[in-house]
Amino acid sequence: MKYVLTGIVLFTLTIPSLAQDRMFAYTYQTNVLNKGDFDIEFQNTLRTGKMGAYSPYIFGQHLDQRLELEFGLGKNVQTSFYFNSELFHYADTSSEALNQELKVSFSNEWKWKLSDPVANKIGSALYAELELGGSNVEFEGKLILDKRLRNELFAFNLAGKYEIEKEIYRENNTTKSAWTHNSPVELYFGYMHFLKPQIGIGFEIKNNNDITREDGWRNSVLFGGPSLFISAGKFFTTLSVLPQFINFHTTSAAPGKRDRNDFEAMEFRILAGFDF
Repeated sequence: MKYVLTGIVLFTLTIPSLAQDRMFAYTYQTNVLNKGDFDIEFQNTLRTGKMGAYSPYIFGQHLDQRLELEFGLGKNVQTSFYFNSELFHYADTSSEALNQELKVSFSNEWKWKLSDPVANKIGSALYAELELGGSNVEFEGKLILDKRLRNELFAFNLAGKYEIEKEIYRENNTTKSAWTHNSPVELYFGYMHFLKPQIGIGFEIKNNNDITREDGWRNSVLFGGPSLFISAGKFFTTLSVLPQFINFHTTSAAPGKRDRNDFEAMEFRILAGFDF
């Protein structure tokens, strides 16, 4: 029994702190904060290369930022509050100068852990987020699965969203607006190998599927690339670089091998957090 307990303790010491629940920049894990614990996280995403043969853009670049406050509520539940900003610089075929669009919104997230990735055969959690902005309302539901095997971590997310957003567009040299209804489906997979308890390298893959009331299933875009995790004490950071590889589902709305109208050619995301 003594050796079993010793083994459990040594194995636990090889696992980064459970409070640091974001070891990937995109893919969520099942970990939740303990009751009374508090985290602050800052996320910065650069999306660039929104142009191509089937895109109206001659330049397009997003800078998305999220400031998150996480609170552990106990009973395997945590909640988070976000302040979100999305800055879009672009020029299209009708532009005479570089244009700029800024969107600001607020979000509330809830995560409920159902099983543990170490103690159980597989970790599982349910996730829900409501986002409210000046021109959009979005609800997101997510199934989170993960598994920890010594120095290897695997995670998978299946996400469904419902978005109502006001779109501005040009028609017959006139600027118009309309409310659009979208229900995208997204899949995420992450793998991490820990060189040390505080350092991990791996990769992430994500598949975005836009589904709109107007056009139906528009595309199925695959991104993938390397991921890095580093922690030091109560601080951690993650970095992922995801180029766009292919559009599996070509349509009249997205006829190219890659969709650079609704998505960019490359995404960079860095996430930094501190546990109080």
